[in-house]
Amino acid sequence: MAESMGAGKIRLFVWDAPTRVFHWSLLALVAIAWATAESDSDFWFQVHLAAGYGVLGLLVFRLIWGFAGARYALFTSFVRPWRAVLDYTKQLACLKPPHSIGHNPLGGWMVLLLLAMLAAIVGTGLFGAEIEDGVQKFAGPLAHLVSAGTASALIELHDELFDILLVLVAIHVAGVVADMVLTRDNLIRAMITGFKTVDTANANAGTETVPYGRMAIAVAVALAAIWLVVSI
Repeated sequence: MAESMGAGKIRLFVWDAPTRVFHWSLLALVAIAWATAESDSDFWFQVHLAAGYGVLGLLVFRLIWGFAGARYALFTSFVRPWRAVLDYTKQLACLKPPHSIGHNPLGGWMVLLLLAMLAAIVGTGLFGAEIEDGVQKFAGPLAHLVSAGTASALIELHDELFDILLVLVAIHVAGVVADMVLTRDNLIRAMITGFKTVDTANANAGTETVPYGRMAIAVAVALAAIWLVVSI
């Protein structure tokens, strides 16, 4: 899907709706989890837990969507060989990074790193428990499946991983801003509307129709994953 913008530019549809909803929903849930992480209130712990369930579901969905989604949501479209990453890094160091229709090579690997970090955070949260003076205070839904010592160690790791995540998010945001400044690509607007402005040479590079049938399956599996964790 492309629209002529004149002056050798076109408005190209890149980010499908499921990918955009995933992105902004994940941001919102991580922000909620961060805001409620240090509260001693049982209510806010339940909110924190609900945000964690939401992140779990989104991660399961994104894993499936990375293999079954529309063109620029596929892992194969943005997980580039290390040679491409190195070449891009050199151009970035010269402040002349090339335009990318989807994620740039560095951004693609950052996406994978963020997803992996979030998966580790969710995993440690599910099995972790905060223990105070030998008494379990707050616990993940699967903490009963491991020993108290293991649950306590996992919740400490959970907190440390989240601190690392915040650093990665800051690097990610800095990368987005740098890309916007150096290439004039409005990546934030693109992740809201789905469209990017590119050269007419890329007129045939737009994403195909969103496979809504596969999307429904991905959503169903993600909801099933949450239900399974809650019911154990």
